[in-house]
Amino acid sequence: MSSQGTPPEVVVDALGVPIGIPVSGDAAARLRRQWSRALTDRPAATVVDLDQLDTDDDVAHDYAVTSRVTLAALDATAGLRVNLHAGAVADEEGRALVVIGPSGSGKTTAVQLLARRLGYLSDETTSVDDTLAVHPHPKPLSVITDSDAPLLKHSLSPDDLDLLRPPPSARLHRIVLLHRGDTDRGLLPLAPARAIAEIVAQTSSLVRLEHPVRRLADTIDACGGAWALDYSEVEHWLDDLVALLDVEGRPPLPRRHHPGSGDGVADGSRTPGAWTRVPWRDAIEYDDELVLMIDSRVHVLAGLGVVLWLALEAPLTTDRLVAEVQELWGAHPDAVALVGDALRLMATEGLLRPPA
Repeated sequence: MSSQGTPPEVVVDALGVPIGIPVSGDAAARLRRQWSRALTDRPAATVVDLDQLDTDDDVAHDYAVTSRVTLAALDATAGLRVNLHAGAVADEEGRALVVIGPSGSGKTTAVQLLARRLGYLSDETTSVDDTLAVHPHPKPLSVITDSDAPLLKHSLSPDDLDLLRPPPSARLHRIVLLHRGDTDRGLLPLAPARAIAEIVAQTSSLVRLEHPVRRLADTIDACGGAWALDYSEVEHWLDDLVALLDVEGRPPLPRRHHPGSGDGVADGSRTPGAWTRVPWRDAIEYDDELVLMIDSRVHVLAGLGVVLWLALEAPLTTDRLVAEVQELWGAHPDAVALVGDALRLMATEGLLRPPA
């Protein structure tokens, strides 16, 4: 990408970032229509590189352009915001409902239906800053227009689909994780530890934020918790999703922050026979669960795993760890075996270093 040379004919506002698209002629007219909600007169901060985009298929070309614009906006905001693989809509008061899920979870379909009642912000990429402001990405939606060609998706403007316009500004208000399957249990509250683990898998550049796990925990708390929608057909749950904006949020659970260790974790070789923690990026401890991020991976520990990880604030031997567990939970005839199995599993998962 480059911001040099002749100003591009088409500039769109993506996540608050003016992105130039170097096209002309019919392609420029077509893309202006598709990006009708995002066109801006602001000078491009960056221009997507389409030199390697070798296709004469307009549908494939336009889809690739959308992907490159989105990636450019994500790159420009990395380390500044929580960027989610999520769709978003907002009511007239600016209260945003965000639906999060992987490809195939039904985000675009859900947003397309919700945006006939609430304003369209984005169907697949939502960017939230530290004030919970949602930065719109009113990109074209990829829609199947021919039931006989289900793999062919056309890029359609939200105006072509008659989606409602959002208010001038929106703030994250409710979070829903989409669980598409054969069940129809509807909206269910999610424990924060599980919600964080699911959301991490649907983020972009989260690790570039300071204290990424705590940032997600703060966001969930500010939204009154997170919900999951277990559904087979989202049409059946539109009323519930819209009504969720008025449902009272849940109070935050007590938690403790364990900031990342950097390079300061003691090596097991310095304390012969001792187990140590692997350096971690961030962690949040709830009453009975601990969300631990190592590199970009997140693990949710419970029960004995939490006890052992917390006990290893300093290097300890297996015997000392067994004693710590029995002091907390009482004597158990299989304590040595249970602790040993848990330690080996945590080492296999890359959470602990075994004794040197």
